[in-house]
This record gives sequence, structure tokens and C-alpha cells, in this order.
Amino acid sequence: MRPAFAACLAVLLAPPADGGAWLEKPGQGFAAASASYRQTASGEQHELNYYGAYGITPKLTLGVDLNQSGDLSGHALIFARMPLYEGARYRLAAEAAFGGNHDRGLWMMMQKATLSYGRGFDTGTISGWLAIDAAYELRNSGLATVWKLDATLGLNRPGKPAPMLQIETSKPDGGVFSYTLTPSLRYPLRTGRELVVGVEHRSAGAGSLGLKLGLWQKF
Repeated sequence: MRPAFAACLAVLLAPPADGGAWLEKPGQGFAAASASYRQTASGEQHELNYYGAYGITPKLTLGVDLNQSGDLSGHALIFARMPLYEGARYRLAAEAAFGGNHDRGLWMMMQKATLSYGRGFDTGTISGWLAIDAAYELRNSGLATVWKLDATLGLNRPGKPAPMLQIETSKPDGGVFSYTLTPSLRYPLRTGRELVVGVEHRSAGAGSLGLKLGLWQKF
């Protein structure tokens, strides 16, 4: 393989830090913790998230997904991600997650299935990635279902702050469609870490603006 083509291919297939259609390499992993805060008409709201993934084999990544939204709701899931297609310009992966969710402290079973699309790009001036995740959640021991479609667009700027835009949408069966927009900057730190600072806008309820802080770690 010619060096120029190999370098281009490495950029196009370089995994973003937050997973999606990309699997972790065997023996390597990624962890992300984030906290968001917003002021609404009904009072202060905060949310905590933790995501961790670890490569078991070239075709299997295992991980955990934890969420707590104030004292009202949250979930705890373990997941397995496997590749469906790995091409020169894009890839597909499937993920199955199992665990539980709670509403005001009452825990029930939860399952989640996700189909992920990932694509790297390099225009010669800028490079980055696009990740799209379509998920179906079965909550409350099968009594509630939620469809989700999320997208992340990020740019690569090694050693410099890099912009990222996340769009998250949610539609419960029989419920109201909602979305969250989060433009962020990723600040590189030492030892493979990144600090993520974003402004989060949510359409749910009366709508609100919030501050989101995150820490990413590769290991």
C-alpha cells in the first residue's frame, strides 16, 4: 500500500473518542463522564452520565452506560457492540444493551438496540467524523418504548481545541417528539484526555439552556 493512500485511509477510518460505529481495539478502551446543569421555570435540573467501553476482540466491544437525571429518572446498562460492515469510507455496527431504568427510584428492566453509522472525512483542509445512531429502547419492563435518532459531527485538530455538534432526538410511543442540540469544544489535556465544554439546548417542556461539562479518557 502506498504511504500517501495509507495515511488518507487512516484519517478516514480513525475512530472518534465516543464510539458509535467504531469498536475499541482489543485491550484498549475509552471512558467519558459528563455533567449538565440548567435553570428552568420549574427549578434547577442536573444530569450525570458515564460511558465506558473496552475492546475484547477485533469484533467485540463491551461497555457500560449509566445515567441519572436529578432524582427523577435514570438507567444502568451493559452493552455489546459488533461490526456489520467496515468499508474504506464508512462503517456500520450493531449494539445490544441490557439492564434497568428507574422512575423516581422504582427500577424496572430495560433493553436497547442500536444501529450505528460512522464516516470519516478529509477535505485536505479539515478532517473529522460523522456518527449517526438509531436506537429503539424498551423501558419499564416492556411497558414503554422510545425511538431515538442521534448525530455527532466532530472535527480533528490535534493539540488544539476542536468543535463538535451533537443532535439528539427522542420520540416515545404515544409521547411528544423532543430534541437536544449541544455545540461543544474539545480541549486536549495530558495523557490522552479531553475536556469537553458545551452549551445544551433542550426542547422538552418549556425548553431550556444548560451548561455541559465532560471528561474523555482513552486507556
